[in-house]
Amino acid sequence: PDPNERNSEVQHNTEDKGWWLKHGLELEYQFVELCKNQLNIKAEINPAKSDSPTAPDLLVDGKIADLKVQNTPFFSATKYSMDPRYTVTFNRKDFERYSSLYPEIVVYFWVNWTQLAWRDFRVQKLNAICKADFSQIADQVNSGKAKEHEYIHRQGDMKGNAKSSFLLDIRTFQKVALLPD
Repeated sequence: PDPNERNSEVQHNTEDKGWWLKHGLELEYQFVELCKNQLNIKAEINPAKSDSPTAPDLLVDGKIADLKVQNTPFFSATKYSMDPRYTVTFNRKDFERYSSLYPEIVVYFWVNWTQLAWRDFRVQKLNAICKADFSQIADQVNSGKAKEHEYIHRQGDMKGNAKSSFLLDIRTFQKVALLPD
């Protein structure tokens, strides 16, 4: 298979950062409602976002938090000896930003696989929320346990997209909820 081939089943062009930022805001509101109505978690949109759109997404139980929603498995995780069903990506740009500005942040990963196959890869459905203190992520990155993947299509990117991401196994994080499909 062509390594430059794009996954045509992804909801929108992964390089269109503006669209993904708007879509991400919608997902943040959905997450807050899910927390309130089904999970008995006190979550709200971070009030600082009204002045600074790049501020962390949320306040959860009074703590600053960020939300990472992923709907498409990282099917190429097998190249790194990882299971795509449990692999999430975490941008290097976010890692560097949190390291300097928000080392105390909590990161929520909302994984809801809407695509279960690509090329010869298959995963089982998963709809779950996990959370990690940033220090856990930093430990994996700094120890070399988190592999880094460079995005082929972003090497000359001038739109602010992350050029690489760390691959993390969500099973190493705290499970918050398994959700119905």
